[in-house]
Amino acid sequence: FSAETPGFVTVSIEEAQSTTAQALKQIGWDDEDAALQAEIMTAAELCGNNQGLVKMYQPQMMAPAENAAKPLVERETLVSAVINANQAPGMLAAVTAADLAASKVLEGPSAISIVTSYNTSTSSGQLAFYVNRMAEKGLIGVAMANSPEFVAAASGGKPVFGTNPLAVAVPTTDGTFSFDMATSAIALFGVLTAKSKGEPLPENVAYDSSGNWTTDANEVMEGGAIATFGGHKGAGLALCVELLAGALSGSAVLGQEESKKAAKSWGHIFVAIQPNMLVDDYASRSQSIIDTVKASGEGIRIPGERS
Repeated sequence: FSAETPGFVTVSIEEAQSTTAQALKQIGWDDEDAALQAEIMTAAELCGNNQGLVKMYQPQMMAPAENAAKPLVERETLVSAVINANQAPGMLAAVTAADLAASKVLEGPSAISIVTSYNTSTSSGQLAFYVNRMAEKGLIGVAMANSPEFVAAASGGKPVFGTNPLAVAVPTTDGTFSFDMATSAIALFGVLTAKSKGEPLPENVAYDSSGNWTTDANEVMEGGAIATFGGHKGAGLALCVELLAGALSGSAVLGQEESKKAAKSWGHIFVAIQPNMLVDDYASRSQSIIDTVKASGEGIRIPGERS
């Protein structure tokens, strides 16, 4: 990381990752779990994604739960599995699930596999990290994750959804393409970034405790809520993520628990697809689509490209 603006500090990638790992160890994670989380957060930071090092602004949100253990595989078949994260880091649960989904289609007879995880209560971070791992192996990766109640379905409603991100990655002849988005108008850690910097939020992304629009991150965190992305369309997508990453994974379900946050069991779903079983030369076909979209007008950028 580097910046010439006064007030900024220049830090190497290696130093950022090692310092973050050390901080994670100080709040209770072992060497393996700390190193993995630091790697994923640093990767997100390099992408300009707010799933990066801002997560350490409030270390208690990343601290291990009591009696945390390593993830275990449950309900396994040739094409599916459920992972009990055992309160391991959300990032470890996600890597475990994504890699298992990929191995099932790479080593098995099916074109598709589904692996879910539940029973974790720390952030899964940037979903693009996991689906890109699949795409780098020539697979299509799809991921969704639910999380605690921070997002209201509409103005004036109480928070019911998490920021509920989804991500897709595919192989191309240039490498991989990935798209990763929260179904909320802003990610939780976007709110925390604004709060830590004392900066206002963008307009129309969050509500105060009375259901009115606010740009004050403190008001959002003190009884307010984040809005969905694109109004009812974002609410619909957030609901779909709850139904798949929540209900199907075995994690805490709205209406069946006091709250997802109190239950400390959030879920993921990962789908891996072997395109070569369905079509010839998928990578060049996907590259053709991306190139054509990019060339369709001046200044058009593809997700993941910087301006």
